Amino acid sequence: MIRVSIVGASGYTGGDLLRILLFHPEVEIQQVTSERHAGKMVSTLHPNLRKICKLKFVPIAELTPCDVLFIGLPHGHMMSRLAEFEALADTLIDLSADFRLRDPALFET
Repeated sequence: MIRVSIVGASGYTGGDLLRILLFHPEVEIQQVTSERHAGKMVSTLHPNLRKICKLKFVPIAELTPCDVLFIGLPHGHMMSRLAEFEALADTLIDLSADFRLRDPALFET
């Protein structure tokens, strides 16, 4: 099983990613974060996950190491915390625009 955590799972993108990954047969959702909603059940913000997800939101400071860390923070916040997230997982997947390539030719390489 691949242990996955999602930073910013209270937002639309993080919540939808959580919904998709909950049904993946090789993924175990380890933790989901929200600073504002820490301690609340995920289903309070994502009622579509009411009978599917029993997780509670935790603050970023309580994240434990995992295999893959998805980051769904607002644009501009990932870069400033990169070292913090790199210490938690070997694979980071940023869902914001922080690391998007500006030159379309770079996508071809």
